[in-house]
Amino acid sequence: MSSSLHRALAALALIGLVLVGLTVALSLTSDHIEDRGLNAAIVSLLMSTYIGVGLYAWWRRPQNRFGAIMTAVGFLAFSAALCASNSALIFCIGIASSSLYLVAAIHMLLAFPTGRIPTRAQRWLIGSAYVVAVVAPLTMMMFDRDGSFDEPIPGNAFFVADAPGLLSVLDIAGPLIGVAIIKAISIILVQRWRRAAPHERPALSPLLWTGSTMIGLLATLLTVELVASDSRIADVVTWGALAMFAALPFAFLAGLRRSRVWRAGAVADLVASLGGAPARWKLRDAVADALGDPTLQVAYALDDGGYVDELGHELTLPDEDDPERAATEVRRERRRVGALIHDRALREQPELVRTVATAASLALENQRLNAELRARVEELQRSRKRLIEAGMAERRRLERDLHDGAQQRLVSLSLQLGLVAQQLDRGDAGVRAARELLEGARTEARSALEDLRELARGIHPAVLTDRGLGPALEALAERAPLPVDVGAVPDERLPGPVEAAAYFVVAESLTNVVKYAEATRAEVRVRREHGWALVEVRDDGVGGADPAAGTGLRGLADRLAAMDGRLEIESEPHRGTTIRARVPLAADREPAEARA
Repeated sequence: MSSSLHRALAALALIGLVLVGLTVALSLTSDHIEDRGLNAAIVSLLMSTYIGVGLYAWWRRPQNRFGAIMTAVGFLAFSAALCASNSALIFCIGIASSSLYLVAAIHMLLAFPTGRIPTRAQRWLIGSAYVVAVVAPLTMMMFDRDGSFDEPIPGNAFFVADAPGLLSVLDIAGPLIGVAIIKAISIILVQRWRRAAPHERPALSPLLWTGSTMIGLLATLLTVELVASDSRIADVVTWGALAMFAALPFAFLAGLRRSRVWRAGAVADLVASLGGAPARWKLRDAVADALGDPTLQVAYALDDGGYVDELGHELTLPDEDDPERAATEVRRERRRVGALIHDRALREQPELVRTVATAASLALENQRLNAELRARVEELQRSRKRLIEAGMAERRRLERDLHDGAQQRLVSLSLQLGLVAQQLDRGDAGVRAARELLEGARTEARSALEDLRELARGIHPAVLTDRGLGPALEALAERAPLPVDVGAVPDERLPGPVEAAAYFVVAESLTNVVKYAEATRAEVRVRREHGWALVEVRDDGVGGADPAAGTGLRGLADRLAAMDGRLEIESEPHRGTTIRARVPLAADREPAEARA
C-alpha cells in the first residue's frame, strides 16, 4: 500500500472519530428525542463499526472499492445523529438524508465482493433507490408543516405549503416504490449466491444472507406502514432491521475469516496430497480441490514459451479481458514451470491462488518434464506423418518430372535415331539430313542428362556425399541468382544425416529468399555449439516470413523434428529474415570413414 493511501486512511479514521464525538454530543443535548443515551450509543457504535471495518477492508484491498463503500455507509450514518439537533435546519437536513446510509448499505451488498456493481440495470436500480431515499422525505417536509412527527420537533425549515392530496399520494406511492426496489435487489442477491462457485460461498454467505434478511425486514416495514397502523409491529420490525444492519460488518469479517480458515485447510490438504510423487491427474484434482474450482486446468510450460496440458496437447492461456477465465503463472526459483487456468472470480482471492500455486510448484515442475516429453512425442508423430505425406507427394512429383522431362526427351531421341537410320539408306543427301538429326539428338541427350542431374541433386547431391557440406553449400551459393556469402563451415565432416539436414535447410531457405524476400544478398553460417550443429541463413529482404503460410519451411521443421532438432525463424517486417536450425550432432554418431 502506498504511503499516500496510508495517510488518507489515517485522515479518514480521524474524521470518523470526530463525527462519532459530534454524534454523542448531539444526542445527549437533544431536546426532542427520548432515550438520548441509548440513541447516542447505538448511532456512535454503528458509525464506529462501519468506518473501522470499512477502513480495514480498504487497507487490505486498496484496488477493491468495497472497503470504501462500507466506510461511506459509516459516514452517512451521521445523518441519523443530525436528526437529534435542536437546530431546525440541521434537523431537516438530517431527516432528508436519514435513509441514505441504508441505501448505501444495500449498494454495498450489490457491489460485494468486487466493489463494483456489475450491470447497468443494477446501477440504475441503486441510483433510483438513492433518489427515492432523498426525494420522499424532502417532499413530505415541503408540503407538511409538522412532518407527521409524533414528538415535538425544532421546526420545519423546508416547509413551502400544505398539500394534503399530494401527501396522500406519497403515503401510498413511496412505500410501493420502496418495496418494488427492495424486492428486485433481494432477487439479485439470492441469484448471486446461487450462481457463486463453491469456492466463493464460504466468504459470500454470511454477508449476503445477513443483508438479504435486513432487506426483507425493510420491505416488511414498508408494507406495515402501508397497510397497518399498529406501531408495535413496526417497532419490532425496525429493531430487527437495525440489528441486521449492525451485523453486516461482522458478517463480512466472518466471511473473511471463513475464507481464510478454508484457505489454510485447503493448502494444508494440498501439501499433504502432494507429499509423494503424484500422478498428473492427482495433481490437477488436488489443486482444483484447494481452489474450489472444478473447471481448473494445469498448463505446463515449454522451453519455447508455449504451454501444454497433461497429455502434451497445446494450450493457449486466456486473455486478460476474458470474462470467464484467468491464468496465474507458476514459478519455481524464478523459473516459469506452468500456469493455473481457473475461474476469473478467483482473481478476488489472489493470496489463495498464489499460495496454492507455490505449494504445487514442485509437483508441477516434476510433471512438467513428463508433459514436455509427451508434447515432443506428439509433435514427432505429427511431423513424421507430414514427412510421409511429403514423401509421397515428392515421389509423385519425381514421377511427373521424369514423365514430362527426361522420359519425353529420351522418346524424342529414340525417334530421331530411327529417322537417322532411314536417312542413311538414301545416299549422300540422306547423310546430310542424318547429320542434322544427330546434332538434334545430341542436344536432346544433353537436356535429358541435365534433367536427370537436377532430379538427382534434389534427392541427394553427389557433391555433399563426396566432398562434404562446405563444397555443397558453395555449389548452392554459385547457382543462386543473388550474392550468397558462405561463412564459417566446420572443416571436419559431420554425421551424414546432420549434413543432409543442414544442406536442405540452406537450399530451402535460399529458395524462399529468391522467391519472396526481395533481398540483395544472403549469408550462410554453420558451426558446432554445445553438441548441436547450428545452421543460420540471413537475408536483408522485406521480412515477415510465416512458416504456416507455405509447405517449405514447415517441411524443414518436420525434417528437423524427426531428428529431435528445432527450426527457429526471426522475421520482423522490413528487417530481413534469419532462419536458424539446430540439429543434434548425436543424431548419427557413425564416422564418415565408416560410411565411406
